[in-house]
Amino acid sequence: MDNIFVKSFLDLLHLLATIAWFGTLFVNAFIMRGTVQKTLTPQAAAPFMAMFMKKSRMIVYVSLAILFITGIPLKIVSPYYVSIINFSNEWQIAMFVKHVFVAILALLAIINFDVLGPKFRKLAAKGPSPELENLKKTQMMAGMLSVALAFIIILISAVMNHI
Repeated sequence: MDNIFVKSFLDLLHLLATIAWFGTLFVNAFIMRGTVQKTLTPQAAAPFMAMFMKKSRMIVYVSLAILFITGIPLKIVSPYYVSIINFSNEWQIAMFVKHVFVAILALLAIINFDVLGPKFRKLAAKGPSPELENLKKTQMMAGMLSVALAFIIILISAVMNHI
């Protein structure tokens, strides 16, 4: 694929999907959670966060689909690409490591949206409890791990531009 417009369009979609996914992650971790916890009771926070997470979930899952669809042709047209799993050059190694982190981050998203979120809503509806506090800590740790992984992915991507 030598068409610069097609490659640029795919790259643009790939970058926008990354921004949407990671942006949602950063807003949730650094703005939304703390604000909601300081201003709303668990009973009031649950429906608000459920709606926010429903919207976030859609953004994240659509972003993942776009990343997958655009990432394959972008990888193939790279002059550094050799084969699917190949460690013959630094770019290939960095790409593999980056995709391992992306897979872990995607798995964390699924756990947060489809396991922890529903459990939190059920517990929050019952009112404060030690179990709810433990779940909040678990969600916070998962969120911070997700932010750290996103930062590492961005860092690896930046390094790949200069290999």
